[in-house]
Amino acid sequence: MAGGFASDTAAFLDADTRVVPHRALEHLSSLSAASLQALASAAAAELIGNSCSGNTYTEQQISVDNEALAAMSAIVVTLARDGGVRTPVDQRQQLYALGVEDEDLQMKLIPVLASVVPSVERVLQNTSFDFAHVVDVNWRLDYVLRSSSAGSVHEPLYFVQLNCSHLSPVTRWLSIRKKKNLYNGLHR
Repeated sequence: MAGGFASDTAAFLDADTRVVPHRALEHLSSLSAASLQALASAAAAELIGNSCSGNTYTEQQISVDNEALAAMSAIVVTLARDGGVRTPVDQRQQLYALGVEDEDLQMKLIPVLASVVPSVERVLQNTSFDFAHVVDVNWRLDYVLRSSSAGSVHEPLYFVQLNCSHLSPVTRWLSIRKKKNLYNGLHR
């Protein structure tokens, strides 16, 4: 299975593509499972902004350099962004695509990542970093009467509901200016 895995995934990988630098991979490979767990937890805490939680990690506790923390953060956020990859084979394939070619390191990382990736996924979903696509748009045009000493004006107000893949509908009341900004943003 080891030789087959590498040859199967090589077809869709660019040889020059490396998300995780080789030096950081060597450092990650030298860490124990407990140290990898602490590193992944620290990376997840940084990504979700829980540096003040009960599980705070200092640089001495993790005993890694910034490059290893950055590498682990890249791995965690990439797996969280892609989401839905739950089988060990799919996870190994993703790790291989990120540059983690060492099978022993892959096997150590899979359970570690399984414990931290879901919390980062939840944050990405709540902050709309899941790269959802608009699949349907509902809208309605209303007029709002604005009056002043100079007279009254019927100002158009748009009710727009965007239905996005993997998210609940997003509903907004928009003025003409805001509607134009939304329309231009959707066409980028």
